Amino acid sequence: MAPADDDRSGHVPALPAISAFGSTPLLMAAIVLVSAVGSFGAVRAWFPKAQAAPAVPATARPAADAALRVARGFVLPREIETPTAAGRLSIVTDPAGARVQVDGRPRGVSPVVIDGLAAAEHLITVVSDSGAAQRTIAVSNDVMTEVVFSLPRPTAPVAGWVAVASPFPVEILEHDEVVGTSGATKIMLAAGKHEVLLRNESLGFEAPRTITVVPGQVTSVAIDPPKGLLNVNARPWADVLIDGEPAGQTPLSSVPLAVGPHQVTFRHPQFGERNERIAVTARGVNRVAVDFNK
Repeated sequence: MAPADDDRSGHVPALPAISAFGSTPLLMAAIVLVSAVGSFGAVRAWFPKAQAAPAVPATARPAADAALRVARGFVLPREIETPTAAGRLSIVTDPAGARVQVDGRPRGVSPVVIDGLAAAEHLITVVSDSGAAQRTIAVSNDVMTEVVFSLPRPTAPVAGWVAVASPFPVEILEHDEVVGTSGATKIMLAAGKHEVLLRNESLGFEAPRTITVVPGQVTSVAIDPPKGLLNVNARPWADVLIDGEPAGQTPLSSVPLAVGPHQVTFRHPQFGERNERIAVTARGVNRVAVDFNK
């Protein structure tokens, strides 16, 4: 006996009906999802696609950058022109203030920089009140060569001596003050240049001199006296010798003699010989005479 429920007509059996209350939340969620996707597409269609901005090369602004750097306390480098085919020499001395010579030519006082020197060896000389030094330095083109000299430092006032040789006594005056006399005694003076006056008042002799005193050394000064004039006479007459040299027979007029002491000898064949010591001065004409009758 065939089953009672067997349906062989080919129809699909109907699904059970969904409850109105059970299906509402799921349906609403599907509607919301579809609406959101559609809205996003619509909104996207209104805006163009975003494009990356093209790269712009940086532009240098030296004037603005320089002003900014100076304002911030930077020191901008400056271009220094170096002469071509010439060298530079920087000369420093310790202590400073020495007189500088290059190849015998004065070039100022240390420290000093000398430009435009030929590429060769140069003789550098530095001189100060306390000493001097020399060095030969090779200078190259477009190169700064630095030379440092160490000079002695005086620990006490530096002095030297002066010795004056003269055929007659003289005083040595500086600033109208007598600082010494001629002779064997040495006169101590401070190192350096001195403007002095050599004087003998009795002979009318005055001679200004510039003397350079070297530290620790003796500076010699020799006096070459000027000429004076001498008249010589005798009674009745006489042959005359001056300082042992024949000068002629009296009367003699205006005989030139060096200022200073001299010996005059009178000789007569009948009355013998007489000697006179005289001092020829620079004031006018000097005179000497003898009388053999007395």
